[in-house]
Amino acid sequence: MDRNAFFLLLLAGVTHACIFMTSYKVQADNALVVSKTCDPRGIPQGSQFWGHLGFLLEELTANAPYTPQLYFKTRIGGEYAPAFGEAHCQPYCSPSSCEACLRQLSMDIWGICNNALGAHVEYGDCGIHYECFYF
Repeated sequence: MDRNAFFLLLLAGVTHACIFMTSYKVQADNALVVSKTCDPRGIPQGSQFWGHLGFLLEELTANAPYTPQLYFKTRIGGEYAPAFGEAHCQPYCSPSSCEACLRQLSMDIWGICNNALGAHVEYGDCGIHYECFYF
């Protein structure tokens, strides 16, 4: 094996290790489901709601940790298939721990509620609620 090939192989290994460590760090400390309410209806295949919900979860995660009350409520989407949601963290959370909890929950909520049309899931430190209607 020549030097360039060895160097590229080493660089690929280091890059993979860094990605693994970074993705592991996103894990929230208190990622146990305390309560959940899931709409029995699933999101229809091909619905614009999929995209709206993905963007909604990102907006909730990005904004709630940096409000004074650690709470944020918003709507994404226009007249067709809007997504409504709110996110909150416990008052003792720091912005970074709140964001980590919400980020983890926003990834997990799809599986916890089986891609439900509406869901309200609480971890110990944070919670997310989304619906296809205003609440």
